[in-house]
This record gives sequence, structure tokens and C-alpha cells, in this order.
Amino acid sequence: MKKIYILLITLVFYSTSAAAVEKFKFKYNLHENLPKKWVTEFKNIMNIVQEVMPINENTNDWVKNNIKSTNMKQGYNMDIYAWKSTKNPFPEKRANMKYSGIEGCNSPEPWMQLDIFPQDYTSSINKIRTYTVIVHEYFHVYQIALSHRDRCLSENSAKWLVEGGAKVLEEIYSRQYYKKDLLKSDIQERKRWSIKKVTKEPHLYEKHKTSPQKNGFDSNYAGSAFIVLALVNELKKNNISQEKAFELVFREFWIQRAKQPSGWNWQTTFKNTFGMTLDEFYEKLSKYKRKDLKKILPSKTLTVQDIFS
Repeated sequence: MKKIYILLITLVFYSTSAAAVEKFKFKYNLHENLPKKWVTEFKNIMNIVQEVMPINENTNDWVKNNIKSTNMKQGYNMDIYAWKSTKNPFPEKRANMKYSGIEGCNSPEPWMQLDIFPQDYTSSINKIRTYTVIVHEYFHVYQIALSHRDRCLSENSAKWLVEGGAKVLEEIYSRQYYKKDLLKSDIQERKRWSIKKVTKEPHLYEKHKTSPQKNGFDSNYAGSAFIVLALVNELKKNNISQEKAFELVFREFWIQRAKQPSGWNWQTTFKNTFGMTLDEFYEKLSKYKRKDLKKILPSKTLTVQDIFS
């Protein structure tokens, strides 16, 4: 009986300890002009992505310290502002917010903002994008958490890895939950990106200023997404499963990035994570054609849970 009693105490202690893990907390600032259906879906998506890609005190010491410091100051760790496009939706909190993204990334307290365009509700495809942008921006918070970066990610890593990774992930989510393959349609549009620039001048996609998000270059990050898919394809050639290849790009790279000092050359992390130098990958990339899209798209059965499990 004594052994059983001790065992029960141990189990209770373990379950209590496991439940006590402190999570990264978001404060939702949702404008009243948002459709109720969007608000419901927003909360559902946030529940899913936080379960699949959790950020908590066990992520690493940097996150643990960040959680403690911001909780002591304000009781939560990051603001999320969302609104249907209007002028200065939260003047008492943030002035002149525009567009979706992670803002204030060079400040002690960055925030997420989601600017939902009213015209997007007139199209079934664009309506889905008002949901998947939530996945995209949350993934940037996840990248920051894993890599210990309290500065803009693009200052420490390639833009095509940062934005291309978020683009591919949100589209995997879209196909899984909304049955729409928006990734394929975006990359198939020639006006969105140039296969010549991607394959012959991929270094341009390492910075936002040299690969602007506009028609003909990297519209909707289509070019960056193609580079990410090509990288995954090259990893698969080394007998790495599709799920593991995406996990290396979406998670392991950022974990390895945290092991190097801020400002350290990200190419070293690239080699350590993917087993090839950046130049070696760019040489492989130079052989790709636009028609190769068919063979490098994620499988139709791939889920976000498969990647992060």
C-alpha cells in the first residue's frame, strides 16, 4: 500500500509539473468592424498553430526569460492587432498601423498586426488568404522564438528562408483545412516571379530591398517559395523524408541559428543544418526550370502536424 501511495504522489506531482509549463501569451486586440465569422476562425487558427508549433518556457532559455520579463510588466507577451482596413484602428495603442506583419521587431516589445482588406471578402480565394495570413505571421513569431532573435529576422537570415518558409507553410495549411491549393496557382502565375532571377540570381532574394514584393519579382513571395521547395527537393534526394526535410527548413534551421551570435553569418547555419553550402545549393538551384514545379510541390496528403510532430 505504501508503494502505491508513493506512486500516486509521484504521478500527481508529475502531472502538476507538466501542466505548469508557462506558455507564450498573446493579447487579442480585435476591432469591432471585423466579421464575426473571421473572429471565430482567427481564434480557431491560433489554437491550432499554438498546439502544432508551441512557444513556451521549455522552448529555450531566451523564450523563458522573455516570458517572465514581459509577464511581469504587462501580464502577457505579445499584442495582436486585427482590423478590417480603416484609418488608425487603435490610436490609443499604436499610431498609423498599416498592412499585416510583425512590427516593432527592433523594439523590446514587437507586435503582430493583421490588416484585413474589405475587398478580399468578394473573392473566395482571397477570403481564405485573410485566414492563412494568420498562420504566416504566427510562424514568424515561432521563427523569432526558436532563433533567439529580438531583431528583424531578415537582418540575420535570408529573406527567402524567412518569407518563403512562411509562404509555403501557410499554403500547406490552406490545402489541409480549406482544400485550396493556392501555392500552386501563385507559383504558376508568370507575372509574380521570374524563373531566371530565381535560378541565376538567387542572392537577390536574400534581402527585401533587392527582391521587392511586386509583380515580376517576388509577388506574394512566390519566388521565395519556389527556392524553399527546391531546397526541400534537394534534401529529399539525400534519402530524407518529405516531412523531415520540411522540419529542417521550418524548425531545425532556426534552432541551429540560435547557437550562433547575433549578426553571425547565416550561411554557416545553412551548412550545419542542410549538409551543403549555400553556394552548392545555388548551383543545384540553377538547374531548375519552371516546369519542375510539378515535382517539387508538397504532397497533397502532407499536414502541418506531420511536419512538426
